[in-house]
Amino acid sequence: MTEATQQPLPTVTGFAARCAVAALRKHNIPVEPLLRRAGISRQAFDSRQHRISAAAQGAFLECAAEALDDGAFGLHLAEAANPREAGLLFYVASASKNLSEALAHFERYLRIVNEAVRLQLKRAPDGVVGEFSFAGVARHGARQNVEFGIAVIIKGLRELVGRNIRPTRVTFAHPRNSHLREFERFYLCPVEFAAFSDQLSFSRETLALPLITEDPYLLETIQPLCEEAARERRTVPGSLRNSVENEVQKLLPHGSAERRTVAKALGMSTRTLSRRLADEDTTFEDVVDRLRQSLALQYIKERELSLSQIAWLIGYEGSTSLNHAFRRWTGRSPSAMRSERGLSAPH
Repeated sequence: MTEATQQPLPTVTGFAARCAVAALRKHNIPVEPLLRRAGISRQAFDSRQHRISAAAQGAFLECAAEALDDGAFGLHLAEAANPREAGLLFYVASASKNLSEALAHFERYLRIVNEAVRLQLKRAPDGVVGEFSFAGVARHGARQNVEFGIAVIIKGLRELVGRNIRPTRVTFAHPRNSHLREFERFYLCPVEFAAFSDQLSFSRETLALPLITEDPYLLETIQPLCEEAARERRTVPGSLRNSVENEVQKLLPHGSAERRTVAKALGMSTRTLSRRLADEDTTFEDVVDRLRQSLALQYIKERELSLSQIAWLIGYEGSTSLNHAFRRWTGRSPSAMRSERGLSAPH
């Protein structure tokens, strides 16, 4: 087997990671310690044929955002990126007739670039809704990567149409109280955070826009290559734990992260869910508790999120419950941890 095939599944081409490396070097920040922290070897970028772990890329972008002290690093990275570095995916989309066909190609071939992400296009009365889902990775550990990926798709589509197109609506499953105007400035439409899922919506008028890069001859040449590349990128399901985490994260703010609801979403009975989690040496309660802990430690770094907001986001009724849980997880209160980090709580 090649080194690339030995990477933990699912894998990515490393497009986002390469952009992050360039951004770090531009600011004279040592890259190798952050790569090691994310579990990426320094040889990972020696060849563009070398794939890396999707989870590692997500972790690396989070490390880079922290090192640069840039809470909107994924968005800023996409604004500076060249969508052509996505390779086959960009060029098959660029050869399409119109934006609707380009999106259909993104839907079909996105796994070439990132095996962990799926795009499903759903028809709506006023256009189409593109919903992103994740397999084999924990969505909550890839916030910057998600913001990069969706923004770079928009940037790419704008280049293909030759116009500053705008979605009708953009939603992200994770919360954000900072840089909101920057996101609306980039997307030119309402952007909602802490939503049920990650979505891009387009109007019928936008979908009908012709591409200035349309090339039926290129499309005829490149599509068989994309089909072959996509066949090689059949993502393994990954652990059930990750699938449960991804469902639970969506449900926590709505107070509906119950075993029965999650089991139904995953297409199994509650008994099967419990049995399969036991096979992975865990329980539903343990997965939920550890996810809450991971999210709480992530959100506590966000200056703009109040403790009551954090409590709501992880499914607690109020800050008192959050305090009890935080002391159990860390031995300290969330306020004490914020003080130690020099983060003042918002009013």
